[in-house]
Amino acid sequence: MQGAESAEPAAARGRVSFKPQSHKEDFLLGFLIAALHSILVTAVYKYVPTPYMDEIFHIGQTRSYCNGNFTWNPLITTPPALYFLAVPFCYGQNERYVNSLLILLAVAGFCRFRRMFSRDFVLSTAVIVQTLPVLLHSSVLLYTDLLSLTAVVWGLSIRSPSVSALCFLVATLTRQTNIVWAAVYAASRLLARHRSDRPFRSTFSSLLYLWPFELLALAFAAFVVINDGKFVLGDAKAHEPKLHLAQFFYCLIFCAAHGCLQALPLISPLLKKALRPSRLAISLVVAFCFYRYSYDHPYLLADNRHFTFYIWRRFLANPLIRTSLAPICVLSADFMNLTTAHVAPIHRILFLFATLAVLVPAHFPKL
Repeated sequence: MQGAESAEPAAARGRVSFKPQSHKEDFLLGFLIAALHSILVTAVYKYVPTPYMDEIFHIGQTRSYCNGNFTWNPLITTPPALYFLAVPFCYGQNERYVNSLLILLAVAGFCRFRRMFSRDFVLSTAVIVQTLPVLLHSSVLLYTDLLSLTAVVWGLSIRSPSVSALCFLVATLTRQTNIVWAAVYAASRLLARHRSDRPFRSTFSSLLYLWPFELLALAFAAFVVINDGKFVLGDAKAHEPKLHLAQFFYCLIFCAAHGCLQALPLISPLLKKALRPSRLAISLVVAFCFYRYSYDHPYLLADNRHFTFYIWRRFLANPLIRTSLAPICVLSADFMNLTTAHVAPIHRILFLFATLAVLVPAHFPKL
């Protein structure tokens, strides 16, 4: 999702409004938030000194590496990038602080990514993303979320294919599904460099230009073949793919709820759209998807320390409650469409398909 270079055609140049840039204030803000985060992690260590929830696996694997034991825990289904990164912190059993360092890069990456599409509210947007409750909570524990997101954001916002592919390599070695976002970057650059007057030559030139991503794709394909055709490591039975269409609709509602203050001036046009026959028909289709293609997960039901455990048990496990979310989901889709109007259609389409690819095959690795 890259800004076009000067050598690229004018039509491609308009696909992203601004070239990705990093400013000094991005890193200063990142340093400030990282310092505050380290204080928060210290408080967490005071009250929760031992591994908590999934940290039992993550910290356990990291400490095994510290002891020179590289035997893989079969209950872990995601690759080991985070564990290797946290090794220097395990000698004092301070593994959680690795995320305090990562936040410096994360915040700068959020700012850089924001400038690709808009130069308004760059710093505040980065703060909002970093303090998203789900991300903030997981970042004070040794979870893969922050490293995964940081690597993806930097990968999407770096112009050099070689450096970008390196970022996506780290991202994929953190969570396998990040290979999808690497494909988004490659497809975006391929389209941006396409010349309608020289289609074959420009395509061939672009494929040569994107050779690092072709190597990454081959490496990932080799991993799948060596792993007996499976994307997951370890306990594959707990992560068998299913057509979980409801996951995408949950994501829509979550994203819209996160930007609910922006929706206030748009309430009137959104409600007018919601009453159209086409929207009512779409709501029926979404309701059917909620009813028929929504699944729980053994890990979700096994641990009542996750707030999603209570959301599912008390609300979403009831089919009537799930299906009643359909009109809200359609409103959320219209809201997201309005608030991303400044983004080129091709990038919205790529993002849509990537999100579907990541979310719809339920029971893929999240541990």
